[in-house]
Amino acid sequence: MKHTTLAILCALPLATSAVFFSGCSGCTGNKSWENASPHDADTPAVARQTETGDGIPQGMTPLSVETELSPEAQSTYAYLIFAQAMNNEDENALDQARGMMRLTKLPIRSWLEGGVWLMSRNSSIILPFLQDALAVWPDDIALNLLNAEALINNGAPHQGVDLMRAYLGKHPDSFDASLKLALLLVKVKKFAEAENLLKTIPHKKRSPLVNYYQARTLIGMQRQGEAISYLQEAVKEQPDFVEALVELAFAYEQRQNLPEARKIYERLLKLNFSPQDVLLRLVNISLRLNQPERALRYINLGPNAKQFRLTVADMFMDSRHYLQAESLLKQIAAEGDQTGDVHIRLADMAYRQRRDLNMALSLLDNVPPASSSAGQAQLLRTQLLADAGQEKAALESTRKGQRDFADISVFWEIEIRLLARAKHIPEALDIARNAQKLWPDNMEFHLLLGSLLDETGDKKNAFDVIEKILETQPDNFHALNYVGYTLAEENRDLDRALKLLIRADELSPNQSYIVDSIAWALFKSGQAQEALVEIRRAVKLGEPPDPSIWEHYGDIAIYLNLKDEARKAYQNALDLKPANAESLLQRLSNL
Repeated sequence: MKHTTLAILCALPLATSAVFFSGCSGCTGNKSWENASPHDADTPAVARQTETGDGIPQGMTPLSVETELSPEAQSTYAYLIFAQAMNNEDENALDQARGMMRLTKLPIRSWLEGGVWLMSRNSSIILPFLQDALAVWPDDIALNLLNAEALINNGAPHQGVDLMRAYLGKHPDSFDASLKLALLLVKVKKFAEAENLLKTIPHKKRSPLVNYYQARTLIGMQRQGEAISYLQEAVKEQPDFVEALVELAFAYEQRQNLPEARKIYERLLKLNFSPQDVLLRLVNISLRLNQPERALRYINLGPNAKQFRLTVADMFMDSRHYLQAESLLKQIAAEGDQTGDVHIRLADMAYRQRRDLNMALSLLDNVPPASSSAGQAQLLRTQLLADAGQEKAALESTRKGQRDFADISVFWEIEIRLLARAKHIPEALDIARNAQKLWPDNMEFHLLLGSLLDETGDKKNAFDVIEKILETQPDNFHALNYVGYTLAEENRDLDRALKLLIRADELSPNQSYIVDSIAWALFKSGQAQEALVEIRRAVKLGEPPDPSIWEHYGDIAIYLNLKDEARKAYQNALDLKPANAESLLQRLSNL
């Protein structure tokens, strides 16, 4: 059973808009809108009032401001409508007010107040609001930065890049714009351009933030070693720069420098930065260093929350420290296991560690049938029975799971695999077709159906089914491998076959069957020497390799007149008792 563990302390966002609003030239202070006036004069706070349907405060008659009010009165009137919308937290009223705000050229601070508030609410009107703001104040850095951030949040980072490029073109000395553009370039994965931009910042302005961004660009280009020095410099100048500390710890982990990573995480713990996540990273590092007792000490610093301790127990189990995991789980169970989460883990461990199926099934009996974990318990029961070779009991269990937990598709997947393993292919095909209709977006059923069709010899329909997967999941490496290998085997569209297989290897590297497919496609396309390199790599990856991989090795070696290698490859294939043993014996006798 694969446990679910928390995703902790991945690379944090580079910055939020708050980083840019503190101290940038377009900001005019931190006064709230209640104390701000459109002309930097004292204006009384607007009392809370009800509104009319068009966003005008109750009691205010809509006026033709162009003809009935002086310019100063127009501005005051626009500000009052804006203030009332903000006071009542009414997005629609603010949306209606923005036209008058633009007409009267309300000061920057009002636009910023409104924009930041809309941003905090993930409002749908944030972009048109800020477009109006920039129409009035196109050169204000704070508004440009806020607009770029809003474009990122609304799925348009490339537009944010264009916006900041244009601004920087007009204001080439803007430090804030350079930083923001570098951030955006990192987000759209234009790391080299970001690095070149940051290099132009003079030494006297190379703040910890600049060094942090420089490190992020290098990390994006897989140059963690170079990034570490910039992160070290950033935290040296600013010891409480937690984002830089997090990146530094993560970079150390990636380079397997676990002792240094632990030191940084312990610094973060002292800074009280996300203590639960940091403790989990420290537990993980201790287990990777085979120091379970130190991991237990970190646990004692954490919360007594059940989910935290369950996550830690999963980490102990995954690192094969079963005694500590069992002890922790039993402590939690003694407090009451209403959901059955603990008993599911104990059952998994009883089978995984001791292969005690009866004990595991007995522990699963303790999971309350009405609990939220009942479906997971039934699924584990099915998987354990199947793994233990009790296929009849496993089929009964998976069919019960289908009846009781109709939303869990894995029960159908297990039934298909059990039937296929028992060579009940027609029945498995029927289940696969029905499952495909029930879950048309679940590509696993498409793969199973295609594999079953291939097993029956219906290669054409198998190919069509799996080829279709690539229309919606172009990076499904199973489908890429199947389609690529089939094209190679049929000696057609070999250029495409190689492209698909190389992509599959990129997505799931060092899988022996994928590397074998690449070797076979190279061989079919007349690149025998390159094929030999790949097939030699393939046989070193599997434990042991599939007999077909050794067969391909023999065929490639014979073509290159490497008879000793071919003889050894065919013999290795025969040792694995393949279905085509007679054919292999014939080829071996001809050497």
